[in-house]
Amino acid sequence: MNAPAADDSRMRTLVRSDDLDETREMISTAYSPYELRVLNKPQDFSAWYAEGGFPGVTLSALSYGTETLVAPEPLTTYLLICQVHRGRVRVESPGREEQFVDTGETYILDPHRRFKVFWGAGARMTTLRLSREAVDRAAGEALGHEEPVRARFALGGPVSAAAAESWSGVSAAVHREVMTGGVARTNPLIAAQLTRTAAATLMATHRLLPASEPVRHVGNVAHPAVRRAIQLMEERSDQPLSLSDLAVAARLSPRALQEAFQRYVGRTPLAHLREIRLERAHQDLLAADSDGPVTVAEIAFRWGFSNLGRFADWYRRRYGHAPSLTLRG
Repeated sequence: MNAPAADDSRMRTLVRSDDLDETREMISTAYSPYELRVLNKPQDFSAWYAEGGFPGVTLSALSYGTETLVAPEPLTTYLLICQVHRGRVRVESPGREEQFVDTGETYILDPHRRFKVFWGAGARMTTLRLSREAVDRAAGEALGHEEPVRARFALGGPVSAAAAESWSGVSAAVHREVMTGGVARTNPLIAAQLTRTAAATLMATHRLLPASEPVRHVGNVAHPAVRRAIQLMEERSDQPLSLSDLAVAARLSPRALQEAFQRYVGRTPLAHLREIRLERAHQDLLAADSDGPVTVAEIAFRWGFSNLGRFADWYRRRYGHAPSLTLRG
């Protein structure tokens, strides 16, 4: 059973426009900053976006009138389970995965990666948004860990026909709650239970990448300034960050931040940032197709390692072998 297609009369319409710039601004605010480009017949461009939800879940519906490219920044704090209700889209994670998604099929946008979504003319879909925190907790429980696990998902849909039926049933229940104004909107206990059920079912029905591993708890560090700096590192590890940037986020001077890190973490702020980036590079190497176009250099540069020799040395010290061996594995 497929989840019902969204009806704009039962959701709050935020965008109904034929203006490309207006659409880009509005949907960037709803999701994350993203590229929006018309690929064919710009005179036919139109967009519709609506959303609804309850605490823990946001359901969105959107469509474009002509062939369109959407390329969001990494979502970071949540993931999207997307279902095509009309038409076809092509989704790719540059250098890693590509999938054509037809009417009735689903795909997942992992929060840690960049994606490009090529919409066919008139395609329409709904997206179910779950917080990364809720999914990581479900991943930890599913994998037998006491702590949350940073869940990394493959692009594809459910792993089997039976899994697809299970996910479809839960997805339909979420859709009904949103579309009919169910009790989850006003009952926090029901909302929390339905959110946990959706996250747990997602774990049981979709493929988790082997790069998934226990989450480092920022909250375990006692010093609030250190927590703020680490939070920035976790959220923007793929972007240039200097000691001054981290100090601004921590609300300390660079020297005071250095001293706080040595006391509470046991290393310098930039050394801690390097460890986070090594972890992210390791995850990407594990997830990459050894026969695909991605290279060690591409992944190293993606995570800010401009010197490949140093990257290989740091990687070998942490993981016991060269990064090329992980890629080939």
